Amino acid sequence: MRITGKTTATLLEAMADIGIRPEEILAPLGLDAAKLADPRNGTDWETFAAILEALSKRVGGRPEALRDIGSRLVGAPSFVFFQQIARTLVSPRGLYEIGQRWVAPANFPHLRLEQTYLAGNRIRFRASIPEPHSPSAPFFYVFEGNLQELPSLLGLPRATIVSSEVTPRELDTVVQLPASSSLLGRARRRLGATWRSGEALELLEQQRRELAEGLESVKRSSDELRVLFDRLPDLVIIHREGIVLWTNRAVPKVLGYPIDDLVGRPLLDIVDPASRDLVSSRMQDRLDHEAGADGVFDLIETRLLTRDGDVVLAEVSPTQEVSFGGQPARLVVGRDVTERMRLRQQLLIADRMASIGMLAAGVAHEVNNPLAYVLNNIEIAIKELAPLGEATLPSREALGIALEGVDRIRTIVRELLELARVDDAAVGPVDVRAIVESTVALAAQKISERARLETHYTPVPLARGTAARLGQVLLNLLTNALEAMPAGSKETNCLRVTVRQSAAAGVVVEVSDNGVGIARENAARIYDPFFTTKSSGSGTGLGLAISQRLVAELGGELSFESRPDRGTTFSVTLLPEEMPETARSGFHAKNGDAAPVTRAAVRR
Repeated sequence: MRITGKTTATLLEAMADIGIRPEEILAPLGLDAAKLADPRNGTDWETFAAILEALSKRVGGRPEALRDIGSRLVGAPSFVFFQQIARTLVSPRGLYEIGQRWVAPANFPHLRLEQTYLAGNRIRFRASIPEPHSPSAPFFYVFEGNLQELPSLLGLPRATIVSSEVTPRELDTVVQLPASSSLLGRARRRLGATWRSGEALELLEQQRRELAEGLESVKRSSDELRVLFDRLPDLVIIHREGIVLWTNRAVPKVLGYPIDDLVGRPLLDIVDPASRDLVSSRMQDRLDHEAGADGVFDLIETRLLTRDGDVVLAEVSPTQEVSFGGQPARLVVGRDVTERMRLRQQLLIADRMASIGMLAAGVAHEVNNPLAYVLNNIEIAIKELAPLGEATLPSREALGIALEGVDRIRTIVRELLELARVDDAAVGPVDVRAIVESTVALAAQKISERARLETHYTPVPLARGTAARLGQVLLNLLTNALEAMPAGSKETNCLRVTVRQSAAAGVVVEVSDNGVGIARENAARIYDPFFTTKSSGSGTGLGLAISQRLVAELGGELSFESRPDRGTTFSVTLLPEEMPETARSGFHAKNGDAAPVTRAAVRR
């Protein structure tokens, strides 16, 4: 909001007229009187209000002293328009009419001013300074002094203030106009007005141009402010009584709505139910929130809903009262912190994983020692049973499976150590079908207690991997599938294991169940470390996270398809052995999967 240099010059002249040097007021504000008074420069309303505030302090805040300055404006050299137009008028009422219709809007376009004619030759003036412009009680007192003095331009006594109510934002005052002068005086003014009618038209046209320039300045400032808000990366919403009036471009971009779908929509429609009570309470709070002692506003975390129903986390500042379309409204500014919260969660997970890595060496030592006793004794038992012939064959086979299980435990301990260091285990050609059969046999007892097993094995080529890692992944998938099916329903529970060749000559292992399935809201998180839907104490949330990493490090993919209450199928897709390195980048696309995750990307 620009205040013309002529208006500022008039104020400075009135200050000097009562003995206050302008430099005395302007210097502490870092302002230069010559620049402010230059018609080519002008100043903004905030600076003009600051000058009035400093002037008020200089006169001790006394309303009469400020009114005196306002009355001096009438005689200031820069107040030339009113001085010239007064020669063309007959009555004080005409002078006030021109002031309201032309002068005030040209000099203070943001000021809301209305005047009402009362009985007894009185006029009531009501004015207000709307948000977001700075309030100024000194401005209203100066304005009252100016209203009192205007009749003197017609050679009449000053008007009298009958009542006055002033706040920093509003003025409500009634002035008593002076009694009419003699018939002869009125006739002289009327004759002078007739002679100077052409001059009056010229003066009004000049004022009209200044008014048009003032309105254009207001429009330009408003447009510039709106463009500034529109280009902010933060979310900016203006609403009135909970109905969205305007948003910047960041809001539809983040939430996925066309901007026309947001305007006119209740604000709570884009707020997640979990945050609606908090947002609603903030909307009902009509007071502007002040910044804390450190100058920072108290931000609240709010969950917003996208058009697709996803949740966006936003930090929202307290709402502020603004003017929009000439009426009060509320400004809300927020920042999308979804990615920041995700990174924070990853840091927390990384910290927990680092702690596990520190414990891994100690755990491995404590577990490997008793495993060595078990392993040695099983091997001794197998050797001692061998000479006894065919009668000990079932026992030796059972001990062989137990030996394989112990070896698997040792492998799992080594994988635990990978949380703290890189494993250099050799990757080579493996017989996937043999590994699957061995793993299924290892879990046979648990499978038989929970579900009916169906296997579908087709001839497949050798694949790239390690037997221990693939065995660990498959055992993990089998265990999860069994736990997804309800206990006590062995007749209806079905566990299906499939081995087949992929479209790109690789190998696919599928583990399917007809259990509870994976809920849509959990699908994106099942590979996150420590995420689990199992009851407390029955799962760590590390199984799928580690399995995905192991498969990805072999160049393969771990994917799934699931339907709630219908079951889930996990697929392990492996590279064929001896595949050229240049062909591996296209392997996953041919199998309908995403590109493989690199070792660096999956190591957490």
